[in-house]
Amino acid sequence: MKDVRHDTQPHLSRATRPRPDTVRRRIVDFQIVQAFFMLGFVAMAAGTLWFYLERNDLKPEHRSVATYAAVITFIAAIMYYVMKDVVKFPGGEITAADVDATLPLRYIDWLLTTPLLLVEFALIVALAGALKKGLLTKLIIADIIMIVFGYLGEVGTPGSATNYIFFIISTLGWLYIVYVVFTLKLGSDAPAHVQRAVSIMKWFVIAGWAIYPIGTATQELIELGGGDAALAISIAAIIYVIADVLNKVGFGIIAVRAAKKS
Repeated sequence: MKDVRHDTQPHLSRATRPRPDTVRRRIVDFQIVQAFFMLGFVAMAAGTLWFYLERNDLKPEHRSVATYAAVITFIAAIMYYVMKDVVKFPGGEITAADVDATLPLRYIDWLLTTPLLLVEFALIVALAGALKKGLLTKLIIADIIMIVFGYLGEVGTPGSATNYIFFIISTLGWLYIVYVVFTLKLGSDAPAHVQRAVSIMKWFVIAGWAIYPIGTATQELIELGGGDAALAISIAAIIYVIADVLNKVGFGIIAVRAAKKS
């Protein structure tokens, strides 16, 4: 039985090369990962309930902000509920291959929720009267490019030329979003609370979204360096959960508070 830490077939794709399901680590190692997936579900479910309750405290014209926030966390809660079962929470005996099996589910989540996060951002920008025609469309197109090519890079062969190309294209999509968001200017007459909210939400897109490629790069570097692939997959999964909670629940809280003050 071959130890994945000494994989000599880097030319095979993720779908075909031997995955770390041939290596069974101590169950306590994966119980931490399992707990994080459950934490993700609980956080998203709690966020959904909070946004739903807050919706009634908003003026009718601003309730869509809370609605989008609730929909985003609701989608994420469903996906995390499924993923916690994939990793056999609580306490099921799993391998790194089970954690790796959550990959398609994560990208389905991101493909649905990240455009909605940008819509939520646009709603707050609109409160300041600074939403320009076509801005949201450009952001969503760049976002879809970022997610699709990010997925192609994840399922490709680690270290291959195509993987680097997909990673570069995905990163360019994110950098375009960062550029558009960062250069967005609000009028001097925009309410102070809206200006603060937009400023914070910009940093969510810039710094918060940067956590995802950091997680991917961490996994790739550990695997390419001949490290423990099971550990690499587990670390990346935990990073993704933390980033999801921060960017979905945190982003929504800032948006709803801004709408409540308007």
